[in-house]
Amino acid sequence: MRNRFEPTTLVGLLIGISAIGASMFLDGTKPTFLFQPSALLIVLGGTLGAVTVRCGLSGILQTFKQVLGLFRREDEDEVTVARIAWLARTVRREGHRVLEQYANSSDDRLISTGLTLACEYTEPALVSASLDTVLDEEDQNAQKHISVLESAGTYAPTFGILGAVLGLIHVLRAIDHPAELGTGIATAFVATIYGVGIANLFFFPLAARLRERHQLRIRQREKLAEALVALCANESPMSIERRFVGGR
Repeated sequence: MRNRFEPTTLVGLLIGISAIGASMFLDGTKPTFLFQPSALLIVLGGTLGAVTVRCGLSGILQTFKQVLGLFRREDEDEVTVARIAWLARTVRREGHRVLEQYANSSDDRLISTGLTLACEYTEPALVSASLDTVLDEEDQNAQKHISVLESAGTYAPTFGILGAVLGLIHVLRAIDHPAELGTGIATAFVATIYGVGIANLFFFPLAARLRERHQLRIRQREKLAEALVALCANESPMSIERRFVGGR
């Protein structure tokens, strides 16, 4: 499948950041006031540590790859389904051996499994069960990535509160200087802004977008699996195209 740049996610993030920046400008708040490296370290570092404990570094890296995928638009699998119909025609001319060649060259586990079973003349019911297992594993992996983002969105505000409490402790140590209390308390709550803002502008929306993308993809994959089962059942190429290509 070809990938094209998908601007929607980036545009949404920019709109949210711009709206927050504009409100600060209208209120006369200087952007430098919200730049508190210690608060940012508590929120991001604490959230990263908690997520690492939950899913490990490999889980974080895999989730990051999935998030990057939101900035790419994948073409629908109809091209692949049409190729399966073409394979059905080729099989009738050259035999099932051609399926083994395509199975070995495909990096898609669903396709390689289906074509391999077709080469072995496996019963369609067994093929369907095997492909359902592959789809279940794909679904479980996708749900893990979504849960990583949702857990990060839960942890971030908590660490924001922790940062605010630590900031207040630091301010109260200087209670003998009343003139500094107002600024100190305001600075302490910057960590809360970081936690709530990052969770609701990044983690939760990205998790929701990832779930929506996954639901669409799993429907396409199920259609692809049905086409592979039809191939194993020796359905005609025209029948495969009519059932699975173009929604006809």
